[in-house]
Amino acid sequence: MIDFLQLTFSGLAQGAVYGLVALGFVAVFAVREIVNLAQGEYSSLAGLAAITAVASGLPLLVAILLVVPFVVIVSVVIERIAIAPVKKMTPLVSIILTLGVSTAMKAIMLLVWGPEGQSLEPFPGHNFVVGGVSIRSQELWILGISALLGYAVVWFYEHTLYGKALRACAEQPIAARLVGISPKKATMIAFAIAGLVGAVAGVIGTPIYFASWESGLALGLKGFVAATLGGLVSFRVAFLGGLFLGVLENWVAGYLDSGYRDAVAFVVLVLVLVVRPQGLALRGSGVRV
Repeated sequence: MIDFLQLTFSGLAQGAVYGLVALGFVAVFAVREIVNLAQGEYSSLAGLAAITAVASGLPLLVAILLVVPFVVIVSVVIERIAIAPVKKMTPLVSIILTLGVSTAMKAIMLLVWGPEGQSLEPFPGHNFVVGGVSIRSQELWILGISALLGYAVVWFYEHTLYGKALRACAEQPIAARLVGISPKKATMIAFAIAGLVGAVAGVIGTPIYFASWESGLALGLKGFVAATLGGLVSFRVAFLGGLFLGVLENWVAGYLDSGYRDAVAFVVLVLVLVVRPQGLALRGSGVRV
């Protein structure tokens, strides 16, 4: 029983990182129906940049406050350069474009930081044991920050006039223009939000899971799988899907074999596409994932 609880708690922390990455996918798709395959690279870039900032002598908090806006700016620049010029954007075109962006970002990170994985210093706190379950302070930081940021994103998109206006750009683009909502501006804001959640995921996860030029690939894939559970339109289901995926991975690694860990995401993705391609959310997106 202790092993089960240990695997579950650690899986929740890992899954919270996936959940934030999944929110980035949904934030963009819900506004413009763009599948941003560079989402995972935002996290690896944030992690590596934070490591460099701390190594240069900056306090951890200052490094984070500099790195997160930096990644947000990078995300917006990518949207302005690679997405905005395309007049007729479709999910397939967006996949091809953002796959190229993802490859370019990985190449740049490899040149700047090299091939070795690196770790950020843990956030302040002490590890402790409850009922035989070892709890690392960094895992509590991950769960707490992820929950707060996830709630903020859901609240913005679902409970504010401006957030609802952004979603209207995907659901009724012509009507959105008629009432003065700019799809171009909405897309830029959506990419900024995607960069924000991706950067935070990278910064809070790097003290445990390391960061490297290629770490964004696996993180992006798992975040995408979590997002597909919500049909790429439901923020709540996407975040919960990330938690579920993290826990399931830990159960498989703990009870079967750690070599099967990364296969879990592929199996879940295949099952979703075959059984319910519109995702598990009650309201479908109208576009097959």
